[in-house]
Amino acid sequence: MLIDEIVDFCNTKYRNSKCNRCHNCSYGDNCPGSCDRCLHYIHTPTVAPAPREYDCSNMACYYTCKYSYRYMSELINAFLFLRDLKRKSNIKVMSVGCGPCTDLFALDYLKTEGVYKFESVEFRGIDPAKEVWLDIHKQIKKYNPSIIIPEFYYEDVTEFIDVITKSKWIPDLIVFQYVFSDMEKHCDSIRLHEFISKLALFVNDAMSANTYIVLNDINLTTQMGGGRELFDELLDQINNADSRRFHFKNNNKLHHYNYGDEYEDNSLIVANPQFIDDYNPYDSCASAQLIIKKVK
Repeated sequence: MLIDEIVDFCNTKYRNSKCNRCHNCSYGDNCPGSCDRCLHYIHTPTVAPAPREYDCSNMACYYTCKYSYRYMSELINAFLFLRDLKRKSNIKVMSVGCGPCTDLFALDYLKTEGVYKFESVEFRGIDPAKEVWLDIHKQIKKYNPSIIIPEFYYEDVTEFIDVITKSKWIPDLIVFQYVFSDMEKHCDSIRLHEFISKLALFVNDAMSANTYIVLNDINLTTQMGGGRELFDELLDQINNADSRRFHFKNNNKLHHYNYGDEYEDNSLIVANPQFIDDYNPYDSCASAQLIIKKVK
């Protein structure tokens, strides 16, 4: 499967670069000597000694090994509800903040399992951090290119939205995979809300009936470091939409927040391989999800 090939590639690259991993680190004197710690600084900026960004390819490899099987499993659960896409021969996917493309991993898994019947998937990934993800994206392009047809746009989506809205390429599925919580932390508030309004207008004017938006993110409000209110802000501006909310039980916290229905099972659909134990991977799902379906 695609996920196995990419995680194996990232693991090999990370281990081969170990001796030079933090040499001349972009974080300067604040470098903690740990990619796991740097990721924590990005996800929890209030504890960081200085602002930290995704600007390191080693950190990207660590991220891919640590999170991919969890994030893919969360999206597999969501994609099982996208009934109108399961038998389409061609699917067009726009992935906002694509990173290592865990949404594409999920689609590849569902294709392998015979749940989705597509003969090709046109995947358009948008992520501003070109140098961070480029090597991983090159590997993705080599995988089954007659079926998975990826293109990547290394742009700030809050600016690139003006190009998207003028494009003749219209997606069947838009995925936000742990994006809104990150945008809430790092994006100008006015620009963020303008982006949501422009995206909603694009969905209303350009996307056809029986197409979807899937938002999968931390199960926290903006005040607590997440971005769940942004889910509903987008939904409120989309005309003629059905929606479903879900969340997983969080095994890593004593309490979690309810957001719609709780999945009966929060275990990983594909287990973490043993060789990535050194990356402290999660062994269960924990996100909140909003699935939006555009109807007539």
